[in-house]
Amino acid sequence: MKIIVLIILTFSTIKVAGQNHLIGLKGGANSTNITSSNFSSQNYSRTGLTAGLTYEFLIKKHFSIGADLIYNQRGFSNDIVFTDNLGNPTGEIFIMTFNYDYVSLPIKTGLNIGTKFYGFTNIGVIPSLLVDAKTTIPVFDTVGKLSGKETFDVTNRASKFDFAGLVEIGGGYKFGGRYWLFTSFSYQYSFTTISNSDYLANSKLQHNGMNLTIGMKCALTKQ
Repeated sequence: MKIIVLIILTFSTIKVAGQNHLIGLKGGANSTNITSSNFSSQNYSRTGLTAGLTYEFLIKKHFSIGADLIYNQRGFSNDIVFTDNLGNPTGEIFIMTFNYDYVSLPIKTGLNIGTKFYGFTNIGVIPSLLVDAKTTIPVFDTVGKLSGKETFDVTNRASKFDFAGLVEIGGGYKFGGRYWLFTSFSYQYSFTTISNSDYLANSKLQHNGMNLTIGMKCALTKQ
């Protein structure tokens, strides 16, 4: 929240014709997975939530820069197919889950076109800080039979910082001279890896995924 306020105060000192500031709320769903040679055959996406604050600084009516402050759920799951002593599948399958929750600060720049109905496109980067990470794995009894599952908190082991790229398209409706209703679709890809020497050391795990959001922004200056 302090970062968003600092950005607003910084841009409010810039004097450009046609400028305006918009603040609002947004929320939606993520569908994320990972890129890794070690988890490539039986991966499944995680569907998670994304929600938070949004800020946009309009420059000369059609161009903008802005930032969001959001809670961002990412992750994936992976199949384990059990086999007998001869290597034949037994029919038992266990799905391991890997969940990573972040506080993210997408920083974007883009173009918007339209009056009442409008469209927009953005590109940007997403620095993120890991706040919660959990992994669920199978548990076996003394004779090697699957007996249940156990969830481990790996927040202190996984890499704390993530840095991703972002492309976004969307559209919306302006009304009341001040309010902007919008929806957007974005794709994100991480340049950094979740793994490190203490967590899945032989794997290079990079987040990727799609995001669908809706939200409402309010212009500080009525148009």
